[in-house]
Amino acid sequence: MGQTPQTDLDSYRLIPLSGCPVLGGDTASGLPSGVLFSGRSFEASSDNSLSCCGRYSLRNSLHQGVAALGNDGDLIFAVNSWVSGRRCMVMGAFDPAGKPVAPTKSQQDWLGKHFQSPERPIVLDTKAKSDIGFKTNGLNPNVGVYVGNKTIIFDVHARLTDGSKRSLEGGATVTTDFDGKVQDQAFTLAAKDGKASLGAGYERKGTQTIETVEAAWDKWSLAGKRSRNGASRDRQLDLSYHPNDKITIKASWRPDVKPPSTPPRITSYSIANPPAIPNYSNYMITLEIKLP
Repeated sequence: MGQTPQTDLDSYRLIPLSGCPVLGGDTASGLPSGVLFSGRSFEASSDNSLSCCGRYSLRNSLHQGVAALGNDGDLIFAVNSWVSGRRCMVMGAFDPAGKPVAPTKSQQDWLGKHFQSPERPIVLDTKAKSDIGFKTNGLNPNVGVYVGNKTIIFDVHARLTDGSKRSLEGGATVTTDFDGKVQDQAFTLAAKDGKASLGAGYERKGTQTIETVEAAWDKWSLAGKRSRNGASRDRQLDLSYHPNDKITIKASWRPDVKPPSTPPRITSYSIANPPAIPNYSNYMITLEIKLP
């Protein structure tokens, strides 16, 4: 996930902003009504009391904007709006090359100090190097929308808890092309009650699907996985016992593992780095010990 450079927050210089209306909302313009904040970075000043929030009121709504420039050339900004009695704040940042990036937590806190009682904001965010979007920060459910290389990613996560040791969490990520055709999707659901937990997941990428289920009770855990891609499939079931944090004893069943008709040839061998020996066992018992 990309982030702006770690510039000293005391070095940020506020940019004087002016606001003007964007009057759309009709068929001819094709634009919604709103407010545009603009300013010049070379006018940024740290000791000018007027170098702060641009303000504009439009159609019984109030909008505030703030932007600041760091010594490293990174730019951070925020827009705070009241519409129909509801507040919405959006934050973002640009690196010195002009690429939109996710603002750091300290930068978000610095921007929020310029507004009275800032609400939980919608923050510019990235899920990978090739996409950019916005997510609701600190809300439940947490929602994000990202635009990548000819794709749109929708991301939703929610959590329910009764304040004790019980909780229920769920998430969904769906990737579509610009025509709305689903390309990838993933769903997760997990429940916990004291020492017991149960979770399941489903993921589809192209023609491949992966289904998982996990259950645990105290020192025991059970995990199952099934993946399919066309006519091929791969299933695995693991039963594990954890007597402590460093030792795990696991029994595995892999019914779809089959040795190749022709054994693989080893073309080179090194005593210092011997080749990995393939394991075609359908049943296995393994002991794992984590050394300090």
